Amino acid sequence: MFIDRLNEALKKNKMTGNALCNKMGVSNSIYSSWKKNKPQADRLTQIANILNVSVDWLLEREGASTPEEEKLLHDYKDTDEGGKRIILNIADMEAKRSRSERESLDETQNTPAKKINFVDLAVKQNLSYQGKEDQEDDEELKPFA
Repeated sequence: MFIDRLNEALKKNKMTGNALCNKMGVSNSIYSSWKKNKPQADRLTQIANILNVSVDWLLEREGASTPEEEKLLHDYKDTDEGGKRIILNIADMEAKRSRSERESLDETQNTPAKKINFVDLAVKQNLSYQGKEDQEDDEELKPFA
């Protein structure tokens, strides 16, 4: 819901609903009305700008950028050309690493698990145990030299 996203953005910005209303120059009761009805487009844009989030994110639209993604984009745009190259290189390396880890995990999950035949295992365990018993019996029968 809109109000949940709004409250999340307020919390991240360490701001209250009343402080937001004051910054927007509207009555505090407006905030209460947003619990039931979404604000008009001009107010949505104002809220998004104050809280550094996108209108799409506030409205929970599919594919909307998260506040972290918005911040990354803002920071990227705020850097010089050298900084942009560094950010793109790091993003590329991290994306490759993440894809590689996902592919590795997928391969592990798609590999059929080796089934354990518990009957064969029990027989093997019993045989090895009996072999130890036979060995101990042989040692008992040997005379001391």
